[in-house]
Amino acid sequence: MEKTAYYSVTVRKFSVLSRHRAQMEKTQKLYNDILGFYYRLYLDTFSENSTGTMETLRSLEKITIVGRNREPVPYPLPWKKVPLYFRRAAINGAVAAARSYLARDVQKDRSQEFNESVTFYKGMYRDFTETGISLKLWDGDSWRWLRIRLRGNKIPQDGQMMSPALVLRDKRIELHVPWKTPVSDGRTAKERIKAGENICSLVFTNRDACLVCCILDSHGKMTDSLFLRGGAEYAHNCHVVLERLKKSQDSGGGKDNPRGNIKYWKKLKNISDHYAHQFSRQVINYCRENHAGILVLPVFDDCHRKIIIRSSGRYSPIYLSTSIREKLKYKAWQAGIVVLETQQHKISSVCSICGSSIKKNNSEFVCEKGHRGNRYLNTAKNLGLKCLSGFQKKLL
Repeated sequence: MEKTAYYSVTVRKFSVLSRHRAQMEKTQKLYNDILGFYYRLYLDTFSENSTGTMETLRSLEKITIVGRNREPVPYPLPWKKVPLYFRRAAINGAVAAARSYLARDVQKDRSQEFNESVTFYKGMYRDFTETGISLKLWDGDSWRWLRIRLRGNKIPQDGQMMSPALVLRDKRIELHVPWKTPVSDGRTAKERIKAGENICSLVFTNRDACLVCCILDSHGKMTDSLFLRGGAEYAHNCHVVLERLKKSQDSGGGKDNPRGNIKYWKKLKNISDHYAHQFSRQVINYCRENHAGILVLPVFDDCHRKIIIRSSGRYSPIYLSTSIREKLKYKAWQAGIVVLETQQHKISSVCSICGSSIKKNNSEFVCEKGHRGNRYLNTAKNLGLKCLSGFQKKLL
């Protein structure tokens, strides 16, 4: 039996350095006009339980595009000189938008104005490198190939480029390039547990060591631990920006304007993204070093998460946990590591050695039978043991 190919898709973002914004805006307008045309046509002619995407695309083309037989079509496309793959990108976007509308529980006015970024299928782009790409753009009269300069990212050594999208923002332009890379190990968690692989369990804290990890073997024995520090540094850097923001607001700098002082809000976002990427990458590297094929994270329901963030404050170390969690999931899959989320019930209130109740004293704990240690590491170990126990019951 042929082995299943596993892969991941991540988006590489490049800054566009170009004087051709006018052509890009005209291309985007045409793209959204065509998308809107097919969106309304789909709602008029197809049901919610229609055929697959490719069959739908062909059906829409048959009723809008004159074929080789020159027979008239019932809904001719109002625009001429539209490249095949430009049109098909717009059709696929329209089909997705229409199906999303039909799937909603409450369907209100179906009229919709689109402002989607242009997706360039093959034939609409060429000669892609880290420093430039050639795009086929509409200038209002004709289609022209224009060379666009790029900067700000690197192309992976392996994998495959997918259809890029041109994103027009207020003061800048970006090219988003989805990149498909192979995943070395796509086995399920059950298969890994059965094979006796190590697991890494992780908990989030509101201290300088904002992530605490421990490695367990297949028998539940802890073989290594890691305290990832940097939470205090993250909180300090955010606090510095927040102070500058407050001074600007107090001096009349757009306090009631949601877009006022936007540079400070962007700075806060960039700081959070930087540390989330840094911490998540360190965790993945740690899993690789210790041959852990499973990464276990605690589950937080929305209510509990909001209470923690409200009590700890925004831009505290624990506030970063949501972003770290999101980044861990896709980075782990790229590295061939499976992420599991386990309920945290009773993992912080009992001793991982004997199961007795514990008393907490700051970052330390002592249980009824005298066992002592770091309470966050104890929680991380309990999380891993709970995950192992659940799978071992299934394997019996």
